[in-house]
Amino acid sequence: MWYNLIGIANTILIIGCLVGLMDQIRRIRRRWKIQPPPPRGYATEALSVNGFFSSFIAFYSFFLFSIMMDPIDLYLFFSRLFALTAVMTILFSLFRDREPLSQRLPFVCAVALMLTTLLLIPWRDDLRQGGQWASSALVVAATFVVFQGGLGQIRALRKVAARGALSLPSQFLFLSKDLSNALFGVVIGPATGWPLIFMGFVCASLRAAIIWTYLGLEKTSAHP
Repeated sequence: MWYNLIGIANTILIIGCLVGLMDQIRRIRRRWKIQPPPPRGYATEALSVNGFFSSFIAFYSFFLFSIMMDPIDLYLFFSRLFALTAVMTILFSLFRDREPLSQRLPFVCAVALMLTTLLLIPWRDDLRQGGQWASSALVVAATFVVFQGGLGQIRALRKVAARGALSLPSQFLFLSKDLSNALFGVVIGPATGWPLIFMGFVCASLRAAIIWTYLGLEKTSAHP
């Protein structure tokens, strides 16, 4: 019962994250439609290809992790598949809108990873032992990538000493998602779900630090 309840809650929170990704896609498409046609790079102005590729790696790590479970965890599999599709759409927009190879290569890498993984699903029983180790290692690596990005966000807030365009509700949403990841790992069982617990705890702690920094700046702004 707890497995299904937490799995459904985790999926709902991932859908909440998808809403933000879809809004980003709509913003890009609106910029493409302006007349006269905008110059290359305008539609994806100020978007970080590194940031979105890091998000791809984070979602992909749990997508691969779900495939290597016995049986495949459908909550993780489908929720991360939808999230990966949305992030890859943004990476394709960056590929289409920018000329430098460094800006286009992440989309190519993402497509290669997804195609390879999907094509290998029929042989997952033969690959599962090594695949479980590889997927767990990828989750740990993705955690450090996300952690580094979160520290950058905290530094940016402190540097400008203002809240800027950062959305506090979205931070609470991602915090809830990270906590549900950790709880889902506990329900699955620490022996199998420790990558979920590890990433969920680390990312939730970092998200809480971002929110704390944000609220501190708000208080400072209100009381100079």
